[in-house]
Amino acid sequence: MRESWKEITIGDLGKVVTGNTPPKNDKDNYGGSYPFIKPTDMEVGRRYVTTWEENYSEKAFKKYKNSYIPPKATGVVTIGTVGEKMFQADQWCFTNQSVNVIIPNTELYDEDFIFYLMKINLPKVENANPGTASGRHHVSKSNFCAIKICVPGNKETQRKIANILSGYDDLIENNLKRIKILEEMAQQTYEEWFVRMRFPGYETAVFDENGLPEGWSIAKLRDVLVLNYGKALKQEVRIEGEFNVYGSSGVVGTHIDYLVKGPGLIIGRKGNVGSVHFENNNFYPIDTVYYATSELSLKYLYYLIKSLTFVNNDAAVPGLNRDAAYNKEIIKPIHTLIKKFDDYCAPLYVIKENLQSQNKHLRETRDILLPRLMMGIIDVESLETKPIEAKIIPLEQPKKEAPKEFKEAVLIACLTERFGSEKFPLGRKRYTKLSYLFHRYSDNKIQDYLRKAAGPYNPKTKYGGPEKIALNSKYIQNWKGDKGTTGFVVAEKIDDAKKYFSNYWQIADLDWLVTKFKFKSNDELELLATVDNSLIELSKKNIEFTSTNVLDIIKSEKEWEAKLERTIFSDANVESAISFLIETLQYEK
Repeated sequence: MRESWKEITIGDLGKVVTGNTPPKNDKDNYGGSYPFIKPTDMEVGRRYVTTWEENYSEKAFKKYKNSYIPPKATGVVTIGTVGEKMFQADQWCFTNQSVNVIIPNTELYDEDFIFYLMKINLPKVENANPGTASGRHHVSKSNFCAIKICVPGNKETQRKIANILSGYDDLIENNLKRIKILEEMAQQTYEEWFVRMRFPGYETAVFDENGLPEGWSIAKLRDVLVLNYGKALKQEVRIEGEFNVYGSSGVVGTHIDYLVKGPGLIIGRKGNVGSVHFENNNFYPIDTVYYATSELSLKYLYYLIKSLTFVNNDAAVPGLNRDAAYNKEIIKPIHTLIKKFDDYCAPLYVIKENLQSQNKHLRETRDILLPRLMMGIIDVESLETKPIEAKIIPLEQPKKEAPKEFKEAVLIACLTERFGSEKFPLGRKRYTKLSYLFHRYSDNKIQDYLRKAAGPYNPKTKYGGPEKIALNSKYIQNWKGDKGTTGFVVAEKIDDAKKYFSNYWQIADLDWLVTKFKFKSNDELELLATVDNSLIELSKKNIEFTSTNVLDIIKSEKEWEAKLERTIFSDANVESAISFLIETLQYEK
């Protein structure tokens, strides 16, 4: 141990709080807005919890408010999956009794450093288990607090160590968010084409008496795939290698050999019944899963199976009977449409695999540095102090300043590339709403959007130069669609605009816009933009978000009042828009 480091206990780091589970027999304890994080919500190796199953209610909050965990606190599982799962809070939340949370004394200890300190000391937590009568792994709060650890006495040294390691985790989180957006894009396209049946060319399609497009049919799952049994591979005989081992919960380890050549589709048979996983590379499915083989696109089948509900056929251990699965009724589209969907997904999956590969290398590098930094082997005290923001290396090029009109021209071009086509060129009414929503999410620069009749509307895009710049630069061109619709499609230099885009904004923000609004009608976009603009005003005035208050704002605007005569601005639609927007965008509190 280096001279500037000292030995303390976990309890010396600050306040240690153990969570609670409110009684389940009282439903009033749940369903509120206070996140309730449990070990099952945590992912091994991931810093933050992004999705969780339950929330505390206001009643539960009042009863357990002393256990309310602030952002930056570090939670470590001490019952059950001890030595494996932990997380750092990125918002106020509650945990259950299986988690001990450290709320650091920030005068002495850097909050991010504490997370990595506990990560490297997870084996000590695991070994602190004295054994229980039930045999369940359990480390008491007193034993947890008594664990001895080594820390640098200088908080600045702690911060430097945390900055180095956080740089890797921030990149990993950024990639995971992009992967999620890619998955949502494919999922929403599947639903649009095969559930809502708004596939390319649906406007002229002929539908039969069953409501199915011509060439589609009703079939059984057995007609489109074969479910093959996985093979047992016990933990003690696995040798860590390059091939993923799949159980019903997903990847459960790696092995030096594979059973099935990728790409492959894995379906949970025991445990997580009907869970579905897609693997692009060779893999090893164990005996708790099926793997599917088919002549159809496995990407299409992945989303098809995700849309099905499977029944547990085993009272003792959840299980999926193969014959029961085979008898599931499905709708089988024509092969050409399935092929078109596969072609749409292919580039998304390439990007996803590249991001997953990046994350693999980032984790490996971080995990090599972690023990060396946390044991003081690498001297960081001589490193220059830099702002925390400098630790993140963006995937895109650094943002550069440029004239606002040119940046808007680039945005128009990229919106045209994502939302326009020769059949349906991107019209001005549509792109102005999309650009408004993009700015709201990406940089919140919406001061040029005025409350005009079709607003929020930015008149400068047409009269201030951006449209002209995009046209003259040959990023876009005017176009007339098959049905007489007019607007823009991409032109010969669209790739130049795409390169400029990554100088000013994140590509992931454009991916987000496509995921959320690709299939919204012009009226729906106008509704969302108008309601959002009204919510911003309500937020600034600290007025409750209700449909009545939003409609009052619309009514008070001379150029907006006529909107209230349209069906799209009904009370129900406004209420629905409010619910969507408060989950999608941020508002001042």
